[in-house]
Amino acid sequence: VVAGLFDGETFVRGFRELVALGCISPRVIRKDVASLMWAKRALPYFGAAGAEARKLATTLRAVEGSEWHRILALVDAEAENEREDLSVFRYKYWKWRGHWVRYAEGGKEDGEPVVMVHGFGASADQWERVMSRLHADHRVFAIDKLGFGHSEKPELTYTQYLWERNVQDFALPVFLAGNSIGGYTALGAATALSSAKGLVLINSAGRMVDRDVYASEQEAMGGQTLRAVMEAQGLPPSKSPPQWLLDGAGNLAIALLRSNVEGFCKKVYPNFPDMVDDRLVANIIRDSKDPGGYSVLASGAKLPPPRTKNELFAEFARPLLVTQGLNDPLGGGISKTRFALYEQAHPEPGMVRLVGLEAGHCP
Repeated sequence: VVAGLFDGETFVRGFRELVALGCISPRVIRKDVASLMWAKRALPYFGAAGAEARKLATTLRAVEGSEWHRILALVDAEAENEREDLSVFRYKYWKWRGHWVRYAEGGKEDGEPVVMVHGFGASADQWERVMSRLHADHRVFAIDKLGFGHSEKPELTYTQYLWERNVQDFALPVFLAGNSIGGYTALGAATALSSAKGLVLINSAGRMVDRDVYASEQEAMGGQTLRAVMEAQGLPPSKSPPQWLLDGAGNLAIALLRSNVEGFCKKVYPNFPDMVDDRLVANIIRDSKDPGGYSVLASGAKLPPPRTKNELFAEFARPLLVTQGLNDPLGGGISKTRFALYEQAHPEPGMVRLVGLEAGHCP
């Protein structure tokens, strides 16, 4: 058992690809697990027997969640033919580590490819207007990161490193673009992709400090980067709350967010509130109802330490476009400070272009 993982997560990680490849029958797993749960008759949150029951329940939900998303992929394929903008892009699915991952693809076949990465709680739907602008001259892609959109939502410990790998394995020789936490994800993926030609950050999340603070932090780690320290020592033990509390908090947060999706979205689109239409709201609420939808929020209590943008930029000496919505309620007021930090953090300031926009948080 690995400390810090969800109960039953070792099954999700270790056997999920075998199930997807047909090496293990989901029907047999479901039958055997159900029989064990009935035989134990343990309450899921008390004692050693309860811990075992939670693991069995997670295993059962993993099998059922995968089947849910397999059917969702088939339903999406049928509905795809009814969309009016098929000439711009099509939604497709990709199997990543045995999990269903949805993405959009379209545009000019021989155009310069651009992969777009959405923010927290969003999906590839967020980029539809951008893709419609770019598709005439570019090959456009937008991914639903694992745990979001129509992609599968397995009960994993979601971290920035998991999402970086998700994007990294998807991307070809491309330009990457990311919004909010998707910007931070795209930056992390770009550092590992020698084929990444450039990067666009749109109201990007991620910690960034001035040159002196970064130097002090490196000195405190013996001159090493956080990545080097984690590779040598491993991730620190999780100090997260009990599993039952994470489960309850995640489900409660999802329920509260559903009731205020429209109001929150209008805050992040202050210049263009009409973009918050019924379809956008309905899509976000639909995505949150998928099996495992609360897992991403539950993981928030045990995230490993994030690498600073300073450290990431030291590994990414390529063209960078940074855009900041000046009316962004999540950070527009400090855009000038952020701009100055980008120029300090990037090893080649001449490759950095900074643009302030009369806009909010989302593209």
